[in-house]
Formats: sequence, C-alpha cells, structure tokens
Amino acid sequence: MRLEEKLEGLKEVLTQIRKENEDKPILVEGKKDVEALRDLGMKGEIIEVKRGDTIFHTIEDLRGEYEEVIILTDWDRSGARLDHKIRKACEANVISYNNQYRKKIIMYVKKEVKDVEALPAFIERAERIVSNPHEARRTDRDNNR
Repeated sequence: MRLEEKLEGLKEVLTQIRKENEDKPILVEGKKDVEALRDLGMKGEIIEVKRGDTIFHTIEDLRGEYEEVIILTDWDRSGARLDHKIRKACEANVISYNNQYRKKIIMYVKKEVKDVEALPAFIERAERIVSNPHEARRTDRDNNR
C-alpha cells in the first residue's frame, strides 16, 4: 500500500472516531495517548486505563454512563493484552465495545508506527512527503549522512 493510500485511509478512520467520540469515550493506555488524540481533534471523553486503578474497576465505573466504548490501545504485545482485558471487562459489565478502529489503524500504520502517541507525527511526516515527494527524499538523504 502506498503512503498516500495509508494516509488517506488513516485520516478516514480518525474522522469516524472523532464523530463517535462525541458520545462514546475512547479508552487509551496513558497520558501521551490522550494528548495525541487531542492533537488529532478528538473532543469527547478520553479515558486512561493505566491510571492506577484496575481495568475492571475502571470499566465498572463506566457502566450506566456509557453503553459503548472505543478501545484504542497500542498495537504492540502489551497493547494487545490490554485490549483483551478491556474487552473482557466490558463483557462482564454489559458494555459494548468497538475495537475495529484499532484494527483499521494497525492495517494502515503497523510498519511505521507502534503506538497511538506517534500518530500525529506520522500524519505530519506523511502529509509532507505526499505533498512534496522530492523534498522528502532530500531530507531523508540528509538525515542518513
């Protein structure tokens, strides 16, 4: 998949998340993920699940307030384990979850980006390369010297 296609697909997914985040919280790992999503225009609630409380208790606190959450953990091994734990906690608390956005993002950026916090920098770099491919190649050559 070409960089242009990855960028376009990623932006489309982020637009969908942004819209759903108006009434559904996004569950992320930590503060830097929250900051990255804010940089990407998310205005709704974003909840850090690694904030000292158990994942089950964090999800339990959402019961009654939200019917569905968006899971957006990193795509490394620990992020996958956390995604699994959140899904189990949601099921136990009868809260629907959407982790399909996470899977779509992974499809577009897995080789270049390993976590949520790196998405804004990836998008910025990709936009620069797509808009001016010759400048990007020269910058890459200069950086490799």
